[in-house]
Amino acid sequence: MTKRVLSRLFCIVLTLCLLSSCGGVPTERAAGGVTVTDSLRREVTVPANAVSICTVCPFTGQMAILLGAGDRITSTVNNVSRSELLCEICPSIRSASVVKSGGSINAEEILRLGTDLIFVNESTYKNDDEKAKLDAIGVPCVVIGFETIDEQFEAVRVIGKALGKEEKAETYLDRFRAAIDLVDTTLADVTDPPRLYHSVNEAVRTDEAGSYCAEWISHTKAVNVSTAGGALRAEGSKAYTTLEQIYAWDPDLIVCNEPMVDDYILTDSKWQGLRAVTQARVYQIPVGVTRWGHPNSVETPLALLWLAQLLYPDRFTFDLDDEIRDFYRTFYDYTLDDAWLAAIKEAYNMRSPKTKKGGEAA
Repeated sequence: MTKRVLSRLFCIVLTLCLLSSCGGVPTERAAGGVTVTDSLRREVTVPANAVSICTVCPFTGQMAILLGAGDRITSTVNNVSRSELLCEICPSIRSASVVKSGGSINAEEILRLGTDLIFVNESTYKNDDEKAKLDAIGVPCVVIGFETIDEQFEAVRVIGKALGKEEKAETYLDRFRAAIDLVDTTLADVTDPPRLYHSVNEAVRTDEAGSYCAEWISHTKAVNVSTAGGALRAEGSKAYTTLEQIYAWDPDLIVCNEPMVDDYILTDSKWQGLRAVTQARVYQIPVGVTRWGHPNSVETPLALLWLAQLLYPDRFTFDLDDEIRDFYRTFYDYTLDDAWLAAIKEAYNMRSPKTKKGGEAA
């Protein structure tokens, strides 16, 4: 047998042993009655009122809390449990077990918690070993994945239906559409937009054409230089450029989604010849429950408004602070004080250090 087949058999045997040692799958609860069609077009029947939810996906963890089901999350991923704002909004997340933190899924912990609904991201489920493990434990598993805003909208509807929160999911989507419509309408006559470079996590990691970030940024009419021509290097699902190429683009401004990258670009000598640096037009995108506008973010509507106002302050005169406060009040039932508002806009210290929880190595 091949090494991969042996690995899959090992995962299945191990999981069956875990089922025995953990007393079996909670089949009585899992037998419930709502059928959803997930991002892989699989029809999955989930409990009508799941009481122990696992979110093996940052987006689904954020969205479950946004929709009002955060107190039912018993296990999640490191990116959710490390969010200081999410833990402030939903304190029970602090005690949720981390069952995936960059490595493999901790199936034993998922079973120990009596989990009756799992949300998993598409890339994890497409891993043969992880799929075999999830399939073997027998808990309803909804796969969520998207690469475009339209696909994200559909994913939100799937999550909302699975959690019995369809109305609030549509309210969120209405808010997202309203932000897009406002920006599109206001900027319909723009003919000479600014040229922008988007730093994603690392200074020279950026957007490729057709990516989620490239799509939402495109609504601002900005010329996203990394999608308009020039050399990019692919590493898995990530796209990288070079400092030499950024100099060739010489964008009008740079926006960064990872805290401290803006400071690095502004102070490192190698970047000093760029127009955006000499004019101090390097900006940190705010960070709330996660990085605004990141592919796993639920806060992209705010990212869109933030960037539109940054680029065209004369056209967008709304009070961004009011927009931010209203978003978290409406969707998280949480009133931001001045300290939290400042922290979001400064984007620093919004995630705790990586730790070990639930038997999973950090």
